[in-house]
Amino acid sequence: MANLSQNDRNVIAEHPLDKCLDHLQDPLRKAEQNYRPGSLSYDSTVDNHDQGPQKIISRLLYTLQGHEAALDLRSKTGSEDIASELSALFRRVRKGNFMYEHYRALSRLVVKQASDVDVWNAVFDLITTVSRTTPPTSIPISFDGTPITSSSASQQGSEQTQKLVEGRIFEEIRECTYQDVEGFFSKYFEGKPWTERTKEIYQAVQDRHVDGRWTDFPQTPVQNDVYEWWFHFQDEFLWKERGVYYTSTTKDLTGSEAKRQIDLFVKPNNEKLSKVVHDWKDVEVIGELKESNKDKKATLLQIGRYVRDVFSSQPTRRYVHAFTLCGNEMRAWVFDRSGPYGSTAFDIHEQPERFIRTIAAYVMMSDEELGLDTFIERDDGDQFITVVEDATGKERRLQLESIPIAYQRAIVCRGTSCFRATTPSSEDLRYVVKFSWVSDKRRPEADLLRLARERGVEGVAKLFGHHRISSIADMREGLKFGKPYAFRNTTLSPASSISQSQSLLSQSFGLYGLGTTGELPKKRKSVDAGGSPSKRSRSNSQGPNKAKRDKEVNSQTTSLYTHDDSSFDNRIFCCLVISPAGRALRDFRSIPELLKAFRDAVKAHKSLYIKGKILHRDISENNIIITDPKEANGFTGMLIDADLSKEVGSGRSGARHQTGTMEFLAIQVLQRVAHTSRHDLESLFYVLLWICARRTWEREFLCSAVDRPERNILTKWYTGSFDDIADAKEHYMGVSGFKSILGQFPQAFDHVKPLCEKIRGILFPLLDDGTLFTGTSSDPPEKLYHRIIEAFDSAIADIPELAGCSFPLQERVAH
Repeated sequence: MANLSQNDRNVIAEHPLDKCLDHLQDPLRKAEQNYRPGSLSYDSTVDNHDQGPQKIISRLLYTLQGHEAALDLRSKTGSEDIASELSALFRRVRKGNFMYEHYRALSRLVVKQASDVDVWNAVFDLITTVSRTTPPTSIPISFDGTPITSSSASQQGSEQTQKLVEGRIFEEIRECTYQDVEGFFSKYFEGKPWTERTKEIYQAVQDRHVDGRWTDFPQTPVQNDVYEWWFHFQDEFLWKERGVYYTSTTKDLTGSEAKRQIDLFVKPNNEKLSKVVHDWKDVEVIGELKESNKDKKATLLQIGRYVRDVFSSQPTRRYVHAFTLCGNEMRAWVFDRSGPYGSTAFDIHEQPERFIRTIAAYVMMSDEELGLDTFIERDDGDQFITVVEDATGKERRLQLESIPIAYQRAIVCRGTSCFRATTPSSEDLRYVVKFSWVSDKRRPEADLLRLARERGVEGVAKLFGHHRISSIADMREGLKFGKPYAFRNTTLSPASSISQSQSLLSQSFGLYGLGTTGELPKKRKSVDAGGSPSKRSRSNSQGPNKAKRDKEVNSQTTSLYTHDDSSFDNRIFCCLVISPAGRALRDFRSIPELLKAFRDAVKAHKSLYIKGKILHRDISENNIIITDPKEANGFTGMLIDADLSKEVGSGRSGARHQTGTMEFLAIQVLQRVAHTSRHDLESLFYVLLWICARRTWEREFLCSAVDRPERNILTKWYTGSFDDIADAKEHYMGVSGFKSILGQFPQAFDHVKPLCEKIRGILFPLLDDGTLFTGTSSDPPEKLYHRIIEAFDSAIADIPELAGCSFPLQERVAH
């Protein structure tokens, strides 16, 4: 309630309202009657009527601003008179920046014919409330951070189609693919315990190579004939080896969200594993056959899709071997978290020994040679790690859950995966174990967590232990890399997720792109469609102001997006153990728990930034966990994953790029503006919307999938160029676009909508010219934190009992 001065009261008494508002009482009463508390919508009859809430409030403001008293009363928030303030409010409402909640108190007083003092008091309160949403001066726009690139991690579930996934994989590997790597065969195929055995196999078959050709290899390399040769060779020479070749061309592999079939792959020669049903977690080597060598680009992208599924199912894997046999040309590949690199291609007829020894070697390699994870100890289905406890310096053995609580579906990325863990003698899950590949140029996450602890930061995971496992440089030791391969076809199909012209990496490195247009090379067609060699080891089952923005960005390209002379991005493979353990954010059990987790995540971010002088820079749904407040100093939500965090004022890390989660990146970050604390809060808001509009339907939490909206508009948050995504978010954060976002919420989340609308207004107020404010205020950051935390507190207090029900209620509500 505003404190009216005696002078204010004298002005009000001198210029009474009399009956000037009487004509507005009936329409205001109707607006109030049709307003549903806890919802942002009104009955359609009112919405479409000439006296809808927005119009009648406009008339009320227009009437008050023309009154004599408004000209003499002085504003409490500035030097203007109340008439000027009401005029500004009138313009805001007419431009669509309108929330009935703000005007409701004043409206109800007019309906009740309250005293003039009460009405004008409400006017002062209204101006004070709405003025808080008026953006102050923005900090100057600059860029001093690390360029961001995308990955294929956003494609999940049914979206993992060939075109969409390959478009994203293209962005991942286009600047970091190497061919003709010197020392490739020496490193992976020579000097091994099994090297002599591969030579012996070649000697046993070399008489089949006559006059420069293999006499028994298909003259026309159609698929079934090649299979028949391959599995006959295996039955004759490789049947005792540790690995076995299979094909899955008639049945999809299990263990992946997407349906995939592989021409050839190796999995362990283990009697416990099915010879009919194959799982991605068992795939050790991938092979792709093509009838010709017409489209190398498409073949590599296809291999990339399979490698992506291997990394998704084996998230702690270090690298994956693969090979292509296109016509008579073979090339061996290795994919790691810094990209793919391959051998020199060779003709299998012209280099017969290399051909035989290569395909034999893949089934002889040890776990370490195959790039499998050897840090985690596996014992009869259980998983263990040993790390040094940070506080005591003593070794501690922890047992991991078998299924990760989070992992990335991508190749060239940090490859983050998280497991809950406990001490072997306890069932209490006290820890989270995180594996990730981070740039060697970044400050180690363990150092930042120690710094946060020293500075008294609250709400951020505590460091328990840390271990460096390996690095890209270690794994690539002995290899000589030239320049990244320049793909000749730079055109992208419309389905590609990021366009070449707007790719941050294409601007930074200036290399040719890898297109995804055109059809895949033809498979080796079988001469006898019904013929299928019945070999022991193959699967036999059936079955806004964009132009100016672009100009500004392009003018910065030369100075901002340069990289060092190193031939590849070196990443360090680390294991980090933190506490307390928590649940993934998407596994919330009630709406109040969800909102408390978000509120406490904001508090944690505030503490990290204000006390710790550390900016997180990677807010996503995987980096907020739900914790037991009894074990987390009162926090229901905590922040994890400081891989991309940086100490304020420390300058650029020197890393080549950072991989962002497209759907959660702030608008200005997508527009190459330096990252601020407000951008992290914007990202956190996107996570809230994402959980409410998407994860709830996937879980059928207090809703049924049959009621899910057919159109998923959130796909626009990670589809298209960086500027496309920024424009889409800017649209959906506007007044009209935001209604579409809220329309994606299940009905049970109607009580969360006013909170989302309030936070939207705080983060994205409208400027006087009607444009959306997306910048960072020059005000102290504490002010923004306070308003958002206050909004969460208010919403949590107002959540009715039904909405607070825990997850088991789902079955009663949804079914």
